Amino acid sequence: MENYSHPDIPDILEKEGNSECVDCGEKSPKWASINNGVFLCLKCAGVHRSFGMGISLVSSLQVDSWTDNQLLYLNKGGNSNFKKNLQDFNIDISSASLDLKYKSKAADYYRRYLKNEVDRESDPNYIPTQIVKPDINVAQEIIEVKEEKIEEDQNKEQKEKTIGKKFFGFMNSILAKVKEGTSEMAQNVGKGFNELKLGEKFKTAGTAIAGAARNSGQFIAEKTNQAVHSEFVQNISNKTKEGINNIVEKTKTMMKKESNENKVENNEEKKEEGESSGEAVVENNNTSENKIEAVPGQSLDESPEK
Repeated sequence: MENYSHPDIPDILEKEGNSECVDCGEKSPKWASINNGVFLCLKCAGVHRSFGMGISLVSSLQVDSWTDNQLLYLNKGGNSNFKKNLQDFNIDISSASLDLKYKSKAADYYRRYLKNEVDRESDPNYIPTQIVKPDINVAQEIIEVKEEKIEEDQNKEQKEKTIGKKFFGFMNSILAKVKEGTSEMAQNVGKGFNELKLGEKFKTAGTAIAGAARNSGQFIAEKTNQAVHSEFVQNISNKTKEGINNIVEKTKTMMKKESNENKVENNEEKKEEGESSGEAVVENNNTSENKIEAVPGQSLDESPEK
């Protein structure tokens, strides 16, 4: 039994015409052209890759992951519908070139038609685009198909699923915390009733109340908000207050220390000024006592007459 990357692929391959490569007829195709809705063998898949994604977006049925949107292309399309479209424009499947099969106006019309059908089913709000069917006289003309962001369009659903998984994973972790808190609450309620000796009925009532609270949307919202924000915000607030208090205390200590140092310095300056003033007074007194008044015409060495 073949191993496929999505469980729906085997059922799609069992549909008429899908059990072989649409181009060469080789049995059990392992590849598919998504935007053409056809199945391919390994060799033909390599050829399709050279066309560019605007013509043929190729994926492996066994290796690549498949979204529901991509599987719709295969369900809505298929080898038989693809061939029927070409026949409607008088294109002979057995003899037509690959360019005529995939690069003609007929092929471009079919890809647009198929995309319209897929979008219509995958999105209820989708407004179908009017697809103009080419005239049979020009349907076989080869056109230049510009590269479009097909890969991005095809992977849109996969990206949404990935985001959804992350969101639900986050919510599950929150709900686990809520459940844990609710269980603890129920235990506390039961314990409280036991301690008050109000009997088994009150304990049962307490458990029922806790169960109702657990199923309450408001209770879950409050618990979720507390789990996500409250503890974190409280920690930040406490740390901020603690940091501010530390800065204030250190500032006060530094200012007090600087004030004391200034006082000591001022006292020392005053002390030094006082000592200098005292020495000057003593020196002046000594000078006055030892001073001898000079008499005109008398030597300073001679004593004055009494």
